[in-house]
Amino acid sequence: MSAYITSPFKPTPNAMTPGMPIFLWGSYLDNTGPTVGNVLSTGGNGSTSTIKVQILGGNVPIVSALSIPLITIVGTANAAGAYNVTNVAVASISAAANPDSGVYTITFARSGSSAVAADAGQFIIPQPEVAEALVSGASIPAVMPFNVMGPNLNQALTAVVTLVSTSSAAAMISLQQAIVDRDSEYQNVATIATITAGTTAGTVFEVTIDPTLGRFFRFNTSGFSGSGSIVAKLIL
Repeated sequence: MSAYITSPFKPTPNAMTPGMPIFLWGSYLDNTGPTVGNVLSTGGNGSTSTIKVQILGGNVPIVSALSIPLITIVGTANAAGAYNVTNVAVASISAAANPDSGVYTITFARSGSSAVAADAGQFIIPQPEVAEALVSGASIPAVMPFNVMGPNLNQALTAVVTLVSTSSAAAMISLQQAIVDRDSEYQNVATIATITAGTTAGTVFEVTIDPTLGRFFRFNTSGFSGSGSIVAKLIL
């Protein structure tokens, strides 16, 4: 977890750039393209679809509680096109051969039902946001630039918290601000998310705070002792 560091030897907080999200919990590879390629075969048993693909560009996606890639498929014909999907969570991905030849088997929940057969089409898996385990405590901070002129002197912040895996306990996530980056100085600005046990994966909480008068900002989670994973980001 990207936790707040109280030691004076901590790294300098990252500066916000107007119009660009900054991640305080979790991360996103915005300089890496999506995973793309061709569909070689499709099949399904009515609840799980299985497709074989040839990856032509991008990274091999990683499926975990912290990273759930979404696949979109177009152009397949088996089962009357039942395997053409939009933004469906990938359940698993595995190499079909060793050594890796770029051919992979991908499964996802879908109601297509047919024997595995050769097919054709294209797929794309955009880079997913990568979450961190949800725990009580404060995130790393970010600093707001003070010499950028714009609406409200760029003092409006939007905070977004995404629950990537289902929560097993209740928690409250707040945005905190400080004038000096000192642990004891941070105070709550707003409640961003009130999570209850069983809040499902994919739930998004978004709050805009306008105006804000601090220089340093961080998220803080209180009252949590269970499991779950989140992404938390700010945009100026």
